Amino acid sequence: MIKIAQYKGRSLTSKIIRFATRGEYSHTAIILTDGVVVEAWQGCNSVRVVLDLSDGHKAGTEVDIYSVPFTREQEDVFVEYIGSQIGSKYDYWGLLAFFANKAKWDRADKNFCSELFYNGCIKVGFRLFAPDVLGWQVSPSMLTRTPEFTLIDKIITH
Repeated sequence: MIKIAQYKGRSLTSKIIRFATRGEYSHTAIILTDGVVVEAWQGCNSVRVVLDLSDGHKAGTEVDIYSVPFTREQEDVFVEYIGSQIGSKYDYWGLLAFFANKAKWDRADKNFCSELFYNGCIKVGFRLFAPDVLGWQVSPSMLTRTPEFTLIDKIITH
């Protein structure tokens, strides 16, 4: 089962993201079927694999874990797509495109956190929003405004 970890970040950047997006989440990480965690992380300027949901996050950060109802075939394609993105650069321009609503600023070969997950959903034909909604237009909080996901766990980073 694919899951997403939705962070209620405590840093200044996280607070700005939550304020600007009018949501409770500032970051999205992906938990693959084998438990590997993948996230687009600005701190290392790339899509990375981490060993623990706490890696790089402030201790005491609340994280909500949601299940994603992919079919087995969708999971396979999703995992392959996410794997192909590991090491790709962080999409700073896409993040600016999100806040400024400027499509021309997005970079198709780069991702920010929620964009990475949503682009994977598009790749497997799992539409959460209207077909004209693109990855650079999706914030972490928007992802959980769909009835598709189920909250299955809550953790606190250490």
